Formats: sequence, C-alpha cells, structure tokens
Amino acid sequence: MEKRLWLLLAIFALFLMVSLVNLFFFPLTERTNWFISIPPQRGSILDIKGRKLVYDLPKYAAYLDVDFFKRQNGDIKALEKTLQNCGITESLEEVMKYKFFKLTEEEDRVDVLKKIESELLPFVNIELVYTRKKIQDYTAGVLLGTVIDGTGKGGIEGFFDDQLRGKRNGFLELRYRGARLSPTLVNYSPPENGKDVWLSLDLDLQRRVYDIISKAVEGHSAEAGHVIVMESKTGRILSMVTTRNWNDLIGGYIEPGSTIKPLVYAIALETHSASPDFTVECEGSIKPVEQLPVIIRDIEKHGLVDFSMGIVKSCNVMSVKVGELITEKIGVEGFYEWLQKVGFGEKTGIEMEGEIAGVLREAKKWSLIDPAEISIGQGIGVTPVQLIASLNIFANDGYWVKPTILKDSPVEKRKVFSKETADMIRQAMVRVVEEGTGKFAQVKGMTIAGKTGTAQKAVGGEYRNLYHSLFVGFFPAEDPKYTILVHLDSPSEAFYGGEVAAPVFREIVEVLTEKEDGRIRIVKGLMPDLTGLPVRDALLVLESLGVKDVEIKGKGWKVSEQTPPPNHPLEGPVILFLSDQK
Repeated sequence: MEKRLWLLLAIFALFLMVSLVNLFFFPLTERTNWFISIPPQRGSILDIKGRKLVYDLPKYAAYLDVDFFKRQNGDIKALEKTLQNCGITESLEEVMKYKFFKLTEEEDRVDVLKKIESELLPFVNIELVYTRKKIQDYTAGVLLGTVIDGTGKGGIEGFFDDQLRGKRNGFLELRYRGARLSPTLVNYSPPENGKDVWLSLDLDLQRRVYDIISKAVEGHSAEAGHVIVMESKTGRILSMVTTRNWNDLIGGYIEPGSTIKPLVYAIALETHSASPDFTVECEGSIKPVEQLPVIIRDIEKHGLVDFSMGIVKSCNVMSVKVGELITEKIGVEGFYEWLQKVGFGEKTGIEMEGEIAGVLREAKKWSLIDPAEISIGQGIGVTPVQLIASLNIFANDGYWVKPTILKDSPVEKRKVFSKETADMIRQAMVRVVEEGTGKFAQVKGMTIAGKTGTAQKAVGGEYRNLYHSLFVGFFPAEDPKYTILVHLDSPSEAFYGGEVAAPVFREIVEVLTEKEDGRIRIVKGLMPDLTGLPVRDALLVLESLGVKDVEIKGKGWKVSEQTPPPNHPLEGPVILFLSDQK
C-alpha cells in the first residue's frame, strides 16, 4: 500500500510539472477539469516462500501529440533534439505522419523528463504503463505462461487470467480556477488491481532439480528430461521441471512402460481377477494372442514368478497374464473403466492452461492385442502429471489425490483401491527398490517405494530402438511425504529406467532430506541454502567458507531469505534477511 501511495504521488507530481509548463503556453479557461487515468496492475505470481516469479513493473511512457504539435506550430528544433535524446532513428518527416508518437519509456519518470526538451513538454503526454516481468530460468518461464495484449495465455497466466487481470482503471480529477497554478483534487478513484496467485512451487528446489535433470540429460545424451516433485498427501507440486521449451509435463504424453504395472496388478486384486498367490512360469517371452504374430519378451527368463515378484522383477509375462485375467473377469469395457478410475484418459484438473487428457482409446476401439500391451504400458499415452498422480495412489492408502500447483489449495481426493490392496502393492514397490529393478534409487537410512519403467518409443507407428526411461517413487514408504517422477526421453547407450532414471530420483531425495537431517550442502565457491537456519548457525557456515562480508537485514532469529541465492557463486557481499516466523 505504501508503494502504491508513493506511485500515486509520483503521478500527481509529474502532472503538476507538465501542467505548469502548459499554463505558460496555453492559458486556462475560467474552469478546467483535468483527468489522469491510473491503469490497474495485473496480480503477481509468487512461489511458496512469497518470492515474485511474475510481476508488473511500472514504467513511464512519453507520447508526442503530433496533431496538437502541428496546430500550435511547435518548436521543430526542440522536437529534433528530443528525438535525438530518445535514440529515435526515424526521420522528422516519418514522425510527423503519426497521430501520437511514442518517444521513450523508462522506469524512472525523471529519466523521461531528462530526454524531453522543455519547449516540447506542452505537447507530450506522460503515462504510467506496466511491463510484465517474469523469471525465465529453471523451467519457470514455461510453467508460468505469458501475457499478450493484456490477456494471459498458457500455464498459470492463462488459467488464472480472470483473477490476475486488473479489473478497472482508476483516475484523478483535478480542477483549475482562473490563474491558479495549483490544482484542486476534485475526485479520486483507485484502480481495481488484479489479485496475486501463490504457487506451491519452491524456486530454490526448482533450481536444484533443474540442475540435476539437466546434467542427467547431458550425461545420457537424451532428448529431454522431466521431473515432478509432489507432496504425497496434499498433491502440492513443489517442483516441476522439463528441459524442453514448452510445457510437455501437462501438454505432452508418453507411454508409461512398466510403471503402469502396479496399477494393473491393483486392478486385478480389487476386481478379484487374480489372487496374491497367483503364479506364472516365465520362459522369457509370451504370445498373447495365438492368431497374431506378436511376441512380448522379457529381458531374461524369470522362472516361477509369484504375484508380488511380478512387480519386483517387472516381469512382462506375468503382467500379460494378469491383464488376461482382468479381461476375462470384467471384460475390456471394465478394464477401460478402471484405467479411467486411476486417472488415465482424463485431465487431472491441475491449475494450468494447456493440460491434455492423454491417449486412452475407448474399449470398443481396442484390438485383440491391446489388453496385453496396455498391461505392460504400451498402446496408452499418459502425461507426466497423470502418471505421478496415479502411482501416488499407493502412497495414500488407495486414494487418488488431485495434483495442485497452488500453495493453499484444499486437498481433493477420491477412493480408488482398498487400503489392503494399496498396502500389498506398496510393499511390492518397496521390494522393487530393495531387491528388484530399482536398486539405484536406494538412499541410506530411507525406505523407498518405487517402480521402474522402460517403454519402447513408437515413431511413425512403429516401435524403434528409442526408449522412455522412468522411475516413479515415494518416501518414506511407511509414511510417505514426497512422491517423485523422473523421466528421460531417448537416452543413448544405457536406457533402462532402473539404470538411468532411478539414480536421478536418489539425488533428488538427498536434496529433499538435507535440511531434515540437519545437513547443509557446502560446496566451495557456491552459496549454501541457509534459509530456515538460526542466524548464529548461518554465520558459522559462512565463516567455514571464508565469507567475511556479511550484511544482516531485518529483525528475527532465523534466515528467511538470502543473497546470493543457493548454489550461486559466492561473489560480492552476502545479505541475510531475518524473520521471527516459524
């Protein structure tokens, strides 16, 4: 409010200066009212800690009233000098063709006035305008969307356009009487500004996760990489990263591969299509439909595999058999409806413009081979946000929790599986990490549940030697706090999800648990993350790094913000902002 008051006073002072010049050039009538329009600000978009990711930056724009200048035979030399001051390369003849011509735009009104010759001021209107600024780095720009001609397009800007957009201009009405130089304020109506949007995203975590997945993409020569970090019980997304320049986290789809298997097995248990003691002899391959020349293979012969071990070893033969049992019990229509229940083929409702429903063909369009292929995660397209929400069911005792990008969104959930079914699948997912395909996701002292996935990519309708490498997991398994999805698109050489994606998952878990374990990641030359630490501890950490130039601002006992940000070079002074908030 204080900043807006100063802004209002600045507009008023600017008007006085211009009107004073006008008074000497053009005498006022007995009674003249002047109106100054005050444009509304678009709301800001903030991260979970209140840092502005997008905001309106006020600027002052100067426009020459060309028609008025011509009628009053304005000073040509003053105009030429002003054009030069403003760095305008158009000729005087070109400028004179306009009705209004923009001279300059600056953040400080004084800088505007410095460029305009005093003789030209009577013919110049100086208006307050807003420029939309946003953080582009670490995928933030992709998620946030943009504003075109005052309307939000895509991402957060598009979804919340009605809330963010300024509703109504404000105005000042000033009155002059006779030869008075000082106007009287007759009326004032404040603008109705847009409202802010608070996100659940943590910019610090976003930066760390982006660095981790970017290195993995480079190290494996992959086409792209994706990570989503979500609070298991609330669905709040703390980090959402793509290395592409568009939001394919909600607007693009992938085949889930073996990450779909826990869901297929859970459907089998819930519909009593298969029992926990069901076993299969895996010879390394299976022909699902006798009359079709399609063979589904495993990477090895698994021998006698029980129901739980089918998930642990990611056995394709067992999964195809489970899919057959489901189809025999409830039909393809029933299978299709259960896939919808777990969240496939429908938008999650996450608060971002551009979300798609993925690809799940209606049951009546399924071919004979579809039940088998879908059971191993092929022939179906899911968005990364759909996939993490579906596997998060097992972190929530069988409830699907709606993913949200908002800080204070109420938790929305619906029951999909019984607690008994969810518990059984979760224990199998723990074994995936402890003894199965997800061993590289292990973190010392942490029980993790997860599932690997390696889906062959279809290009031009044919499967090629290109793969989606996936790992989706949650921890601590006994009381899940975070659920994480990792995906690498078309890595070269190594491509199994357990080899490529699981190690990235492990790194992110280590980042999330650093503060919880009381450990601070210290790298020489880089600024550590000191937010949340008592100021005394923060100073000791800085001292160990040899930092002597430290400035403390605010009152309180702990660090709420810092400059430089975490993982940025330790250059120049360090500023710690303190707070008492818990």
